[in-house]
Amino acid sequence: MSEADNLCYLIENKITFSPEKQTLVHADSHEQIKLKPTASLCLLLLLRNHGEIVTQNELLAFAWGESHRQVSFNAFYQSILSLRKSFLQMNVEKQIITTIPRKGLLIQQEITIEKKYEPVFDVEPEIEPEILPIEIISDTATYNAPKVKRPLLNLTEAVIIILTVIIAGVMIYPLMFTGQYFSSYVPSLKYDGQCHYFVNNDASNRNRHEGFIKEHPEICRDDKFLYLTAYPETKNISIILCTTRMELSHDNSCQSVYYPRYDSQ
Repeated sequence: MSEADNLCYLIENKITFSPEKQTLVHADSHEQIKLKPTASLCLLLLLRNHGEIVTQNELLAFAWGESHRQVSFNAFYQSILSLRKSFLQMNVEKQIITTIPRKGLLIQQEITIEKKYEPVFDVEPEIEPEILPIEIISDTATYNAPKVKRPLLNLTEAVIIILTVIIAGVMIYPLMFTGQYFSSYVPSLKYDGQCHYFVNNDASNRNRHEGFIKEHPEICRDDKFLYLTAYPETKNISIILCTTRMELSHDNSCQSVYYPRYDSQ
């Protein structure tokens, strides 16, 4: 294992992020959240550039690799939303990821980031099995050569099938991921004739969501679609504002907004 393999990041002296395991672990409660691979890579790039703006194209290229040009705008924001939702669940009061309009994302310099290395344990060498002497076969014995079976597919055919499956997966994955991620959000009625809003289903009390809209009427206008993530036990709310529903259009235009320390009346 190389030194980089066990490198971790301690965020705000509270949350440990392991890029290798793709996990967030709370230092006190030891609660662990498994991140999606693309979300984990986005967080890693932001941590490597602590205090500097990282553009959306840089994050897409790093997290999705060569297929980043086929990734939808919504899939990118869903990865960032999943990170913010994870920090909310761990009751991190500060805004870890900041959106800089028309520029990109960054982790502010005042957020404390500390690199540390997990202990590496030496692996005991494997014991080679004992080699038994080979029994000598008499010349008079009859030897039956094993029948050689022809493989079902040759190398060229196998490569073509694998490439076809990969290309199909790259094209279909954003469509499946978009619908699945927000399928757990509960749609509410159109608020005051101005906007539609969806709330996270794993919140035990959803009164905070509508209370937030009442306190911030400026975000509920122009028939926008709002996806709100909030929990009664935390003071933070994360919102994605879109021109239409997430699963209906890949040309959708969205904006991510984060409100730390919000208390509904």
